[in-house]
Amino acid sequence: MSVSQRIIKKREELGFSQTELAKRAGLKPPAISQYESGARNPSYEAIIKLSNALNLSVDYLMSGKEVNSDIISDKAVKLILKIVETFSIEQKERLLEYAKFLGKYNENEEVQLLNDSNEYATFILKKYCNNSVPVDVSSIAKQLNINVYESDLGEHGEGMLFNEKEKVIIINNVITNVQRKKFTLAVLLGHAIIPWHVKSTYEIRKKGTSTILTEDIEEMEAQNFAANLIMPLTEIKKDFIKVEATIESLKKLAIEKYDVSLFVLLNRLVESAKSKYSVVQSENWKILKEYQGNRPLIDKINSESIAATFFNNTPEIEEIRKGTVPAKCWLTDAKSDEVIYEESVYNPAFNKVLTLLTII
Repeated sequence: MSVSQRIIKKREELGFSQTELAKRAGLKPPAISQYESGARNPSYEAIIKLSNALNLSVDYLMSGKEVNSDIISDKAVKLILKIVETFSIEQKERLLEYAKFLGKYNENEEVQLLNDSNEYATFILKKYCNNSVPVDVSSIAKQLNINVYESDLGEHGEGMLFNEKEKVIIINNVITNVQRKKFTLAVLLGHAIIPWHVKSTYEIRKKGTSTILTEDIEEMEAQNFAANLIMPLTEIKKDFIKVEATIESLKKLAIEKYDVSLFVLLNRLVESAKSKYSVVQSENWKILKEYQGNRPLIDKINSESIAATFFNNTPEIEEIRKGTVPAKCWLTDAKSDEVIYEESVYNPAFNKVLTLLTII
């Protein structure tokens, strides 16, 4: 079942029209039509919004787990599945070997054949890190005999994977942020480990591109792998129960326990409690990235928001500003008298504002 088919199936089960789904997800009706027809792939950001609106996991919406020949439209694939059902175990193994050959599949004997990117992250975390954090991604690469180097990649982005029999990862040496470098390496490690990622090269964050706006399913899977490897959801949910959900305390958790950026950790917070939180990154009155919960977000900075105060009065040092604001500042479906708790932090090193929204 394709992404478009999963969207249609769940939308119809819930009794939503395309217009209603678009409203709930904070998207435009024409976009839903394009996603469902297959004319356009949803970006990673759109996948997150749709998964929340449809009450599905991001993992399931991206790739699903079931293989039902009744709903496969490709006649050749349907016929192959029917024929394979009659094969002996030996014949299936021979067919698998031939499929690997055709797909230029480079098998790592250390890694099992699993269902999705999340399962691969869980497997790697247990096998090579004993389920402990912070995760040393470089050590995992070394144990898997994947060579990692740093060099000037120019226009090739922040990292590259040469996905041949002997795998090589190159991280752009212009990256100065340690946490960003770690996440970049984890994403490329995902491409190297997930067995159906068979392209000879993978690049991440090429100039002018955004990982959260990508429409490439393999890139989404690799990002999902990285997030689940570095911040296992079962572990981080325990921390979210113990730690107060403020930018100050969550930043401390991000750096001291998981060695990740605050933005990456806040995204996991949203995943763990979609009905309560959303995250927005902005710059010069423009929204750059959104990690939306169950409530649809606006597409531009409202002048009544706390984030807007940083663009009117920009501090020279990092500063956190917080308080309640009208929900209409951030939510497209806000009630007339509804308020929302906003906590925004400005980081002069990046010239960006990061906002954590809490539904109250």
